[in-house]
Amino acid sequence: MTRAAFALLLHTSSSIRLLVLALIGLAGLGWFVVEAGTSSAREHLRYARDLREIRQVDAELGAAALARRLGLAEDWHGADAHLARMGELLEDLGRVPDFLTGSEMAAVRRQLDHYTALQTDKRTVISALRVLLDAPPQNGGAAEAEADRLLRQLLALQTGREGERLVESYTDGYVASQTRMHRHRVLLVLAALALGAYLLLTALRLRAVSLTVSKAHADLQEHAAALGRAEAELRLYATVFTNASEGMLITDAHSRIIAANPAFSRITGYSPAEVAGRSPALLNSGRQDAGFYRRMWSTLASRGKWQGELWNRRRDGSIYPEWLSITAVPGEGEGEGADGQPCNYIGIFSDITERKEAEARILHLAHHDPLTNLPNRALLNDRLSQSLLQARRDGRGAAVLLLDLDRFKTINDTLGHERGDSLLLEICARCRRVLRDTDTLARLSGDEFVIVLPDATTADVSADTARRILDAIALPCRLGEHEISITASIGIALFPRDGGDESTLLRNADAAMHRAKEAGRNGFEFYTEDMNTSSLGRLLLEHQLRGAAERGELLLHYQPKVSAAGGRLGGFEALLRWQHPELGMVAPGQFIPLAEESGLIVPIGQWVLEEACRQQRAWLDAGFDVPPLAVNLSAHQLAQPDIVATVAAAIECHRLAPGLIELELTETMLMRDVDRTIRTLVRLREMGVRLAIDDFGTGYSSLNYLRQFPVNALKIDRSFVSDIGSDGAEGKIAAAIVGMAHSLGLEAVAEGVESEAQRAFLQMHGCHQLQGFLIARPAPAREIERFLSRRA
Repeated sequence: MTRAAFALLLHTSSSIRLLVLALIGLAGLGWFVVEAGTSSAREHLRYARDLREIRQVDAELGAAALARRLGLAEDWHGADAHLARMGELLEDLGRVPDFLTGSEMAAVRRQLDHYTALQTDKRTVISALRVLLDAPPQNGGAAEAEADRLLRQLLALQTGREGERLVESYTDGYVASQTRMHRHRVLLVLAALALGAYLLLTALRLRAVSLTVSKAHADLQEHAAALGRAEAELRLYATVFTNASEGMLITDAHSRIIAANPAFSRITGYSPAEVAGRSPALLNSGRQDAGFYRRMWSTLASRGKWQGELWNRRRDGSIYPEWLSITAVPGEGEGEGADGQPCNYIGIFSDITERKEAEARILHLAHHDPLTNLPNRALLNDRLSQSLLQARRDGRGAAVLLLDLDRFKTINDTLGHERGDSLLLEICARCRRVLRDTDTLARLSGDEFVIVLPDATTADVSADTARRILDAIALPCRLGEHEISITASIGIALFPRDGGDESTLLRNADAAMHRAKEAGRNGFEFYTEDMNTSSLGRLLLEHQLRGAAERGELLLHYQPKVSAAGGRLGGFEALLRWQHPELGMVAPGQFIPLAEESGLIVPIGQWVLEEACRQQRAWLDAGFDVPPLAVNLSAHQLAQPDIVATVAAAIECHRLAPGLIELELTETMLMRDVDRTIRTLVRLREMGVRLAIDDFGTGYSSLNYLRQFPVNALKIDRSFVSDIGSDGAEGKIAAAIVGMAHSLGLEAVAEGVESEAQRAFLQMHGCHQLQGFLIARPAPAREIERFLSRRA
């Protein structure tokens, strides 16, 4: 109080002094009441704001979990932020405004404790859902069902309803407190009516209006902020829907289309307006029967999700394959979708035409000769097995003709491989014209073919076919400026007389073919039992192979692998050779099959592994910076129970880092016992050894298991590399395998690279390493040391 105010108070008359004192007292009391009301209003605004925000956060938390479940969100960042904010708000709400009475405060706290318990349950369910969705895919059907169960449990917690009850409990207390405060103000107004009723009433009204405006302003701001956030989320989801490369389709509960994205139009040819209100069945191609769709809807009804491959029809009538995933969206509240029944269905699909074509091409190449497009040995065995099975059922005969061109190697070496290939194609065309559609013509090797006559009831039928084939082959053939004639020798084995299974018939037909060559070529011979003596030479070679390692006749040659981009040395492959004292260098194709058949491949493979490790150690001791050395494992070696211990012992014996040894396994051998193979490969990888799949693409069935094999690299089979022409064409399969390796995080290694065009094509498509004659031929260790010295 100022001096002037105090002096005025002393000099004022008694009545005026009393009035002034009354006014001052009344002003003080008014100030106290107003200040108390202001404090209560601030507390109320804080508490009301927290209540509104916690309901908003609760709703957004449920939406974030649902979006993550449906794959619309890639991570849990949004859910984590909402969970953190939920904890802060619950802590703030624990500070209940003290303007409430004891009973009012107790009611609010009871409701708050119940709501906090529900939020704790909700946090627990979201944590379980996070663990399930973030875990690696295992037992996909059960995981999907568990995820949907957790989602339903999350939605059943009714946190929104309990939040409303908390607001109602607090609002009841707040209204009661406001009522009490109002009564106090009324008493104050009554006490001050004679002195300043109008002024006080006006002030109170202004104060009430100010509070109301402030509260309304705060509510509007919060509402605008919530709308802004919702609009941002909608724009984000709309961007995903519009720009996704996969087609997306949304239907109502009655399978009527309500939305389709641009990718849907691009794939199917239908605009969103054309399909709106119609059923997705308009895309039905007719390739799936009614039972397929019944099973699909049954799965959707029981699991809430279905995915699979099917064929649909575009607007222009063309049929295409697609991979489709359908998710049922359960409804909430009243009306359509109540009681958890689906209110919408979301379909996401991809056009897999290119993938199917690539798979078909790989499957075809895995069973056909790349040059002649004839069935290869694998497909031949299958067709021959089917023919023998049918012949057995019908009680009739069949015949196997093994055809070998006479002196084809001379023509090939004289005129070149390109002319030799042209000749083979012409021979195949002539044979096809002679044979019937029911007969099988297959290519076994370079100039060796097999013909299966599935209904050769007599030897005369086989002999007549052989004569017509020989006559067709003997006709002159023009190769460029040269006109040449070639003959063939044919061996014939009859079923069931000469054998009851595929291998016996092929072996006996081969023996008969060699007898035909011995008889002067350009003829055919039927198999007789005395021809088995011709296999004596193979037995002798097998006997000599048994002691080859001990006699020092086996040796390793090494072929470098270099990076496609810069030519940097990336590894070597150890290749087995046999230096026979009488026959000279025996080709691996001659003695490796013998070793496989006789079981010698296991000790020989052990020698190769030990020798490769020894040589790697020798190069290291000589100071060379050596890359990994690849060693081929046979199917028999991989099947050995102690193969992991054998590899570990060889590496440890020569003090090598496991990463300096790479084991190559063919795709076909990996598929013989998939589960056991995976366990073995995992143990080898855990040891640190590198693993590569050799001849990749020739064993189609392994594509379904490729993700499970813990390998480092894929080696593209040379047949796919040879498809790459001089201009880089016809290399789609090689490019597809490189792309597949990239997508799986594996290295792609191309073997059999023999031309600059092949190198350029593979480099352009991102192949990591190249191996072949263009880079370097296999060479003994001493030549490799000079190779390493030049690169040092």
